[in-house]
Amino acid sequence: MSEVLYRKYRPMSFDEVVGQEHVIKTIKSSIKNGKVAHAYLFSGPRGIGKTTIARIFAKTVNCQDPKDNNPCNKCNICESVNQNKFLDMVEIDAATHTQVDKMRDIIEKINFAPSVGKYKVYIIDEVHMLSKGAFNALLKTLEEPPSHVIFILATTEIHKIPATIISRCQRFDFRRLKVSEITECLSKIAKKEKVDVESGVLDFIAINSSGGLRDSESLFGQILSLEEDNKITLKEVQEILSVADMSIAVNMITLILEKNYDQAIEYVNKITDDGYDLEQFADLLIEFSRKLMLVKISPQMEGHFTLEMTSEQILELKEIAQVAQISQIVKIIREFVKCKEDIKSSIIPQLPLELAIASIHIDHGNLLTSKDKNDYNNKIAKPIKKITEKVSESVKQSGNFIKKSITFEKKEDINQEIVEEKKEDDLTVSVIGQTQKNVVDLVEVKQEWCEILEEVKPLNHSLTAFLKACQPVDVRGNEILVSCGYPFHKDKLSKVENRRIVEKVIEEILKIEVILKFISQDEAEAMGFEISETDLSNKKSKRGSDDDLVNSALDMFGGEVV
Repeated sequence: MSEVLYRKYRPMSFDEVVGQEHVIKTIKSSIKNGKVAHAYLFSGPRGIGKTTIARIFAKTVNCQDPKDNNPCNKCNICESVNQNKFLDMVEIDAATHTQVDKMRDIIEKINFAPSVGKYKVYIIDEVHMLSKGAFNALLKTLEEPPSHVIFILATTEIHKIPATIISRCQRFDFRRLKVSEITECLSKIAKKEKVDVESGVLDFIAINSSGGLRDSESLFGQILSLEEDNKITLKEVQEILSVADMSIAVNMITLILEKNYDQAIEYVNKITDDGYDLEQFADLLIEFSRKLMLVKISPQMEGHFTLEMTSEQILELKEIAQVAQISQIVKIIREFVKCKEDIKSSIIPQLPLELAIASIHIDHGNLLTSKDKNDYNNKIAKPIKKITEKVSESVKQSGNFIKKSITFEKKEDINQEIVEEKKEDDLTVSVIGQTQKNVVDLVEVKQEWCEILEEVKPLNHSLTAFLKACQPVDVRGNEILVSCGYPFHKDKLSKVENRRIVEKVIEEILKIEVILKFISQDEAEAMGFEISETDLSNKKSKRGSDDDLVNSALDMFGGEVV
């Protein structure tokens, strides 16, 4: 059976320990000056070296030939400690020795002199798991211990240790390791294991170990056990560990801050299709947004993120923070915190994320800077109000818009839906165009329709075939409503790239900026517009075919149904 990495490469001396310099410096100094305390308390997260330093400490104080306050690792005592055979070092798992009777059995043996070494060292791991009675039994020994006994208590939950125990120990708070420290350690292991590691792999592992070296070594060992070619790529690591990279969150937040909401929605669905855990993805979004907010408020906060991010990621974080608005970041955090709770119960896994993006999109007007708000009011809000008033007046004065009261109501309902469905960018272009030029004249559009078809033909022959079955029926400011003979035509012409071709041709002919809105013939009739006979209508009756695809093909390539 192969040995796990965190045991195989466990530090054998203080100088080999990664991080915790403040602890090591103090302990080495106490050993050098002969001022070793009778009890120590090591606290901190898991896998950062508490038990390892305790073992090295026990080995050093008993070493027969210490070197610079480090164990020699050559004498009999050092070798027996390394092989877990040293009788004067007792490791106790408090999780399995919680009862007071077991603690009393251990304490009774304390009075016996060391077998080989100078000190008998008791290492009690996860000491917070002891019962109240066991703590009371230990307390008396900590008050008056024999001179040959050293207690080293280790815990990950210092708040559960009674104050009476803490006051009788020298306390050391261990810190989580920086990403750079873990990466450096893993790099040495990779060289010793003779594996080729792609750039970014070790950083990825270090970030996902939450500052714990043991966890990072366990993850690295898991990856090595599944590799056959001794070459590790970042993509393989992400697939093996099923963990999303921070860069995915960065990409998502960047899209939202740039207001590319459509791309953000597509990105969410891509993440879902790739099989990433969406709850973890939401966690990453919240975590990165929080860091963004803190750096935006206080640039000095970047120093607190060295435990979780690489120097390149921190630099990217600062660059994004410079251009982001604090109101944007706060809104993003609030929406993704809410969606995190909804992901678990959602029938469609990605729906809460999509709703969060949509909610941010809806409130984008509230996220603008003061300058942006002025531009928004001057260029969009005020012109829209004027256009609305002008259209309302036109509706009142024009008898062509009102045939029957019921027809007018239907028309107004559908008109409202069309206005609400218009995209923001189209609306902006339309408003700016209207503030600069006169509105479009429907009569002029109809008169120039044949010329428009001729100008479109060399650009895209298929569009000309579709437009033959269409006719302009109404204008609203600079927006032209075009009725399409078939739904198939409407779908094709409504595509952005096709619509823009026709719009540019009309703009060149009419010398005015326009926006086209394609509607079906049924919609046009429901709105009260009269649909005149077109060439397509005549051809349709002669062909005797109602098939949309066949008719479109005949329009595009010519011919008749026989």
